[in-house]
Amino acid sequence: MKHVFRNNATALALTSTLFCAPAFAAPADDMFQIRTTAKTPEMVVEEFKAFAEKKKWQFLGAQQVKMGEVTLVKVCIPEIGKQLWPLGLHLSAMLPCGNFGIYLKGGKTEISMLHAKYMNAIHPNPAIEKIAENLQPMLVEMLDAALN
Repeated sequence: MKHVFRNNATALALTSTLFCAPAFAAPADDMFQIRTTAKTPEMVVEEFKAFAEKKKWQFLGAQQVKMGEVTLVKVCIPEIGKQLWPLGLHLSAMLPCGNFGIYLKGGKTEISMLHAKYMNAIHPNPAIEKIAENLQPMLVEMLDAALN
């Protein structure tokens, strides 16, 4: 199987990420936003779905993992995709999406949201940094709406 890298820096960054992740990982509170609610995980998923439909975003679904203990939700925002795709279709692997983990902890529901700046952390680029800045308030708006 042939792997193609645009340059040696990309190969080095990928290798470093795969084999040395703890040395380079950002603090959890830097890449993740965690909120708590009294709503059930199912209620939060329904709130996300309703919000996405209202905004005409793509609700890609909710999948239960870890034997139903965690629900993963992914929502994509077409207007952000339009900003990202001109930079290269290969970037569609990280899509301009909201990535959420919903689970019970201490009798309450926690929602873990991946901060939009993950995109620039994966593929540093001033244009992607700007896209992440545009995306983050949209994701926070959805998160806030689901919690209220």
